[in-house]
Amino acid sequence: MPGSSVVKRVFMHALVVGAIGFAAGFFGPIIFTPEANQGPLLGIFVTGPLGFALGMGLGVWREARRLARERRDRP
Repeated sequence: MPGSSVVKRVFMHALVVGAIGFAAGFFGPIIFTPEANQGPLLGIFVTGPLGFALGMGLGVWREARRLARERRDRP
């Protein structure tokens, strides 16, 4: 099924960018303000989900561009 590969690529973008956002929000406060005991919650509730949503949007945008390019180049 050709649509499932598109979904997998979009989901992979979302996972990668979400993981980066989560790691930055989780470990950043631990490194920069170790006395703040609620710092890792930033990664869990804010930067992780926002990174996932941003990655999903990025993946959809890239796939739309790729599909448009394939249609344009098709004879």
